[in-house]
Amino acid sequence: MATTHGGELVARTLAAAGVRHAFGIHGGHLDPIITSMARHGITLVDTRHEAAAGNAAEGYARATGGIGVAFATAGPGFTNVFSALANAYVDRIPMLLLTSSPPLREAELNVLQGNFDQLAAASAVTRWAHRVTTASRIPDLIALAIRHATAGVRGPVLLEFPIDVLSRPVEEATATTPTLVQPEPPGPSAHALAVAGDLLASAEHPLIVIGGGAAVSPGMADALQAFVEHTKIPVVVSSWGYGVLPQGHPCLLGNSAELATLSMMGQAPDVVLLLGARRGLMLGSRSNSMIPAAARVIQVDVDGVEPGRIGSVDLAVRADVAEFVRALAASRKGWPSWAAWNDATKVAQGAHAFLYAGAEPVTPSGRLHPYFAAKAVIESLGPETITVYDGGEVSAWMAFFARAHRPRSWFGCGMMGGLGIGPGFAIGAQVARPEARVVLVSGDGALGFHLPEFNTMVRHRLPITTVVFNNLGWGMSLHGQQAIYGTDTRVIVDLPDTRYDQIAAAFGLYAERVDRPEEIGPAMQRAAASGRPACLDLAIAPEIVHPMMEQVGLPVPEGYTRIPYYEPVPPGEA
Repeated sequence: MATTHGGELVARTLAAAGVRHAFGIHGGHLDPIITSMARHGITLVDTRHEAAAGNAAEGYARATGGIGVAFATAGPGFTNVFSALANAYVDRIPMLLLTSSPPLREAELNVLQGNFDQLAAASAVTRWAHRVTTASRIPDLIALAIRHATAGVRGPVLLEFPIDVLSRPVEEATATTPTLVQPEPPGPSAHALAVAGDLLASAEHPLIVIGGGAAVSPGMADALQAFVEHTKIPVVVSSWGYGVLPQGHPCLLGNSAELATLSMMGQAPDVVLLLGARRGLMLGSRSNSMIPAAARVIQVDVDGVEPGRIGSVDLAVRADVAEFVRALAASRKGWPSWAAWNDATKVAQGAHAFLYAGAEPVTPSGRLHPYFAAKAVIESLGPETITVYDGGEVSAWMAFFARAHRPRSWFGCGMMGGLGIGPGFAIGAQVARPEARVVLVSGDGALGFHLPEFNTMVRHRLPITTVVFNNLGWGMSLHGQQAIYGTDTRVIVDLPDTRYDQIAAAFGLYAERVDRPEEIGPAMQRAAASGRPACLDLAIAPEIVHPMMEQVGLPVPEGYTRIPYYEPVPPGEA
């Protein structure tokens, strides 16, 4: 009878599921899989670190809306990729990690790359983790893993393959047949639509907040645009939901900063519709700075547990957000128009410009002001650009000018706050969207985690432009220290003025150092015109503090305990 082996079953099932790329580093345990992948036309993108491979799979998933696939060998390969699993888990990004382990028959024998339970470790940061013990079942287990990653609440999954399971011959007739049909997305109930319609219809100042769940909901861009063109409800973007409404759409207000500005200006919404947006870090946490306590809240999420996690909700809907919006639009023959309210909200747009009306683009130190540097970088980008951001204050400077013309084209540090994700994200996005220009904007601290990924960009001919905000250190850490412990405090927060352009050039990238604001746009054009991976090293002034970091040092109410970066603890709380 015809025989095969476990690695071949992995590769053919992934190919049948539509997987075209996978990211990782070679490990001898995985040879049965990766050699079979190559034969089945799956392009292998080998990075220089497993964490970057995991980040690349996540960047690929973010850019496509589908699943990203990574592979890492047993032991140190698995532990290296662990942080990427955690990042994807927190942000609900569908990712399949293929890893290995020593032979089952050699368990507890102190063998190479064994001696600890990878599944136990992975269970905390995956939607599902499983050790394959029977090679003939690989096809149906691969299909099951994909469903765990993509159906309902999305997230990373892991399959562990002991090397003997991959290598032993398997009779073709015994191999299972995978079910690769994806389930239809869940829709809202008639009752939910009726209550939501009544709440919205009674509102004077409704507002829609879209999040990452909206970015990955099939058809959401068309559904939302059709709905708001009739109703003229203003829309705010949270997390990585940029592009669901394209830049310049008349109903697009901005991000959570504009939402906070509305409240400060006495223009708070009275009904808030959360579509795939989770309350927490991105939406003011338990404060009422963005979503007023008096506002009625409708929260739509594929996770029925999420609504009510923070604050109260008037209606919790467990549904796919595109399905909900389409059904809601069709549930009534006529909707009110909130055009006047939508126009009134525009007063909150771009309020940050007033903070820097008197500032100079070049500071007294001779280095670039980060606000104006971020503005110049963003103004140089075309509509097909995918923008990735990485770093502490860098991410916040970029958020002032966040823009995207299509879904899944603006993303970076999420709720994990993990620095160093940028090179991997950018690699995955460029592989997923070869026709697009990918621009990574990173701090010098964040970039230092994965500088060798410049080599990956060159080897795989990925024309990513990396823009380094080189402010000589860990800016958020420095400014947080000084806000709490005094302006003379500088404990392990400084970095030398490293020439990242010269490092990049040594790897074979097009590279420039930029220290004049008027040169940023032309340098970005030269980088794009080179057709190569590129790096621009921007000399940024370290003394400029982002407004969010100024908040860290504000006085807390009497009796409260200051907790840096988090809510102060009120007196008497146990």
